[in-house]
Amino acid sequence: SSGINAEYGLKGVSQKHVTLCREAAGGMGFDRHFFGLRYLNKTEGGGDLEVFQDPNWGTMGNIRLSTSTVGAPCLRDFLCFGAVSPQGFGLGYLMDKSQFGAAVTCYLPNDYYNSYFDNLGSACEDIRAVMQGKNFKESRKI
Repeated sequence: SSGINAEYGLKGVSQKHVTLCREAAGGMGFDRHFFGLRYLNKTEGGGDLEVFQDPNWGTMGNIRLSTSTVGAPCLRDFLCFGAVSPQGFGLGYLMDKSQFGAAVTCYLPNDYYNSYFDNLGSACEDIRAVMQGKNFKESRKI
């Protein structure tokens, strides 16, 4: 059944996400290492290193979606996470077995905020349907 395959796929990508989050929290996220290298070099009077002049650095540095999960229950009323580039979005989220909450931020003006927010809601409805063993396409309110 496609519902079982969707649930299996969702659990697989969720586990990969958890692994990447743990690695980043342990200082193994590549972006943090580059940030530290660049900052340390500049504070010691060095010029920009060659790696930061590469055109690919400019592309990588333009992060379109920056996310953070909030695990502490006391922070639920203050859920927020900022966008890190003018073209991007920040997505702070929290979830447990019975609920999901999210806050979306962006630089203004942003022509895509409303559609992003609406699509996030649709995606959440799809995920809930999959986890309930339903066909997510039929559950979507179009």
